[in-house]
Amino acid sequence: MKLSLFVVVAFILLISFSMAQQPDLRVGEVGFESLRWGSRTADCELSNNTDLTKFLTIEIEIQFEESYLQPNRRTLTHYILNPGEVTTVHPNISIPGNYGKATMKLRIYDVVDTLDLITAQRLAFEQPFFLNFTVPDEMIPYLQEQITLPPRVGEHPFFDSEFSRIAMLLLSEGKTVAEIAELAQCDEDFVVSTFEQMCKLGCMKLSDGTYRIRFPIILAKEADEAKKLAVDLADSLSTIFAGRMDAYSKELQRLISVGKVHKDPNAFLNGGTVLYKRYPVVGAIALWWDLGQKFITRSAPLLIYDGTDICNARIPYYMYAVQGGPVVNGNHFFYLTYGDVSCRILFGDQQPDINCPADFLKPTTSKNNLRWTATREFEPTSFMMDTLTVLGAVRASLTHGTDSLIADYYFQLRELAGKYGHEKVDFGYRYWFWNLVATHTLKKLTDSGVLTREGNGQYQFDSMRMR
Repeated sequence: MKLSLFVVVAFILLISFSMAQQPDLRVGEVGFESLRWGSRTADCELSNNTDLTKFLTIEIEIQFEESYLQPNRRTLTHYILNPGEVTTVHPNISIPGNYGKATMKLRIYDVVDTLDLITAQRLAFEQPFFLNFTVPDEMIPYLQEQITLPPRVGEHPFFDSEFSRIAMLLLSEGKTVAEIAELAQCDEDFVVSTFEQMCKLGCMKLSDGTYRIRFPIILAKEADEAKKLAVDLADSLSTIFAGRMDAYSKELQRLISVGKVHKDPNAFLNGGTVLYKRYPVVGAIALWWDLGQKFITRSAPLLIYDGTDICNARIPYYMYAVQGGPVVNGNHFFYLTYGDVSCRILFGDQQPDINCPADFLKPTTSKNNLRWTATREFEPTSFMMDTLTVLGAVRASLTHGTDSLIADYYFQLRELAGKYGHEKVDFGYRYWFWNLVATHTLKKLTDSGVLTREGNGQYQFDSMRMR
């Protein structure tokens, strides 16, 4: 009897020890029905080995590596797992249209509630998968030249993959959805969904069953020729500005003498002291707010991101795609906004890195109220600005008399565009060209010692009042 009791107790202890060794959450085999581009699902077996209901969030993140575009996609799928339940779930996967190597990580978070933010402390399981998307032979010629887009548009998830950019080029060549899918060896539904996304941003339209591009595509040969024209104009402008720096200094002294500009260059609240900072004034005010606006929109304000924000970057009027990579692109970033009685200019001599909210793609009542921030490295130096004083000083000393020069190069650009089949030189084409001009002009002035770069090259101008 005592022996039997000992055996029973030992058996119970053995079972208890075995149960204690089992994890609260067991993850079985993970499988995939398909890993082609587009929206997919995984198959994941889960076991809840507790007497409590579990709230789980499954994150699947894909990060491309070693290609000139490195898109990242992250999906979250939520589940409730009852006590003792064993089931197979199918979390969502979003695979961008890119070639080359990618790492996919499946992470499972044991959260208190599916609305909770996921944190490393809640991570219950992680498994990496290593993927490689081979370039079809027919697509190799289209990958020889990088295709670039306007500032911030290229970072948008609708445009940050190789296929999204190559597809625009293929469509401009007259290829159909079926032909594009065959060349890229992807599903036709994926091609259609890519084009539908572009339609949402106003960059394409569906007409009589055919997708049509609504912005200029500039091929490598044309881009090279236009760049030479841009550099010529930059040479002329940098020479003019260099020769007028004495006039700029005299105008600044005049404004100080009449009390428009404070004699202390550190008087932040004075709207004219920004004129002491020649580099940001020449870059943002002279080259963009004055001459850039005249060249691109003429009399209309240069509101590139009007009605949108720099995370969503829906800019159909200023959209372009250019083949040839960074060498045929400018580096500047210009963002002008107007309030009821004020304006703000953000200017960078290189495109800033921006932190966008995780849900920035979701529709909101006012895109302009979306909160984004620059990363620490790209935080701008802020200035107060009296618009009448600052713009007046720039025009009086630096940019006056350049209208005929600007007009001459506009007509030369229009002739070049017509040579390559463009019916007109729209805002997007001019925006791309002017960024080349402004970038090279500011660089020439800096390299020659006429200007000295201030800080990190990122600046914010807030008007004191609109006059």
